[in-house]
Amino acid sequence: MKADVSKFEGCLLGLAIGDALGMPFEGWRPAWIRSKLGGRVRDMLPCPDRNLGKGQWTDDTKMALHLCRSIIRKKGRFDPADAAASYVEWFESGDLRGIGRATLESIMRLRQGKPWTESGKTGEFAAGNGSAMRAAPIGLLNCTDMEALKRNSRDDAVITHNNPEAVAGSRAVNFFVARGVTQAGPAAARPHLIDECIAFIGPCQVAERLARAKELLAENMPCSTALNILGASGFVVETVASAVFCFLKTPDNFEESVVSAVMGGEDADTTAAVCGAISGAWNGTWKLPKRWVDTVEASEELRSIAGQLMDFSGAML
Repeated sequence: MKADVSKFEGCLLGLAIGDALGMPFEGWRPAWIRSKLGGRVRDMLPCPDRNLGKGQWTDDTKMALHLCRSIIRKKGRFDPADAAASYVEWFESGDLRGIGRATLESIMRLRQGKPWTESGKTGEFAAGNGSAMRAAPIGLLNCTDMEALKRNSRDDAVITHNNPEAVAGSRAVNFFVARGVTQAGPAAARPHLIDECIAFIGPCQVAERLARAKELLAENMPCSTALNILGASGFVVETVASAVFCFLKTPDNFEESVVSAVMGGEDADTTAAVCGAISGAWNGTWKLPKRWVDTVEASEELRSIAGQLMDFSGAML
């Protein structure tokens, strides 16, 4: 039978919800978040300093949406040149809501006429999470074709982050997304998936940090302690491992996973967005808190896009 559309919706809504929950706390230390809230995050909050209201999200979801729109415009095909043009369209709209340096520099090169194969930032400072944070639509589109997923994850990443760790991070995120939407439910979400992901992405720092996350899961480490060890900065090696840890710690509890990701602080919106995309893909919309689904910006548009991606994916259960 056809795949459950709620899993496709859950992935995109989960990404946006995680982004919106973490948005007010981007750059904060965990202790500052706890002090500000008198405990843990419970609901979405506005951020007047960023001119963003309750439920609004940042560049993480903006770029994911523009990737979706490119795929839909190309009738279910990922075309890196068109995706690059879509990212330029986002930039030229002026509604940036934050933009990483590597992404900004790459878009400037695209606007100057550089092809997508040459636009991405290279070197160690290109190992940011700007590609992993937006990658999930490819995991949905290619959920039944892992070779296409591997290839398209790479091509999307190098548009802005031409670095092997950034590529590995996008592939890892999409591995978990694809496995989620093709499974019957979160019962199959166990730490052994990390080993399968490592085999899929190959030797790299992302793989090493994921292996460390598996060790911490085996030790039953609390999320707050684990994220302090794994890291929650803008470094993709840290982001992916921390997001996966939060998901696998409570694989059937979307709210707990995403809140734990936010409480890790630092690049809180991105860690939570990646965790939300993965958890949403495994759990589906019905396991997402209704108050968040109703509040998050562009909820209906995200649902509509998710349905189109499912149709293009040809996913079967």
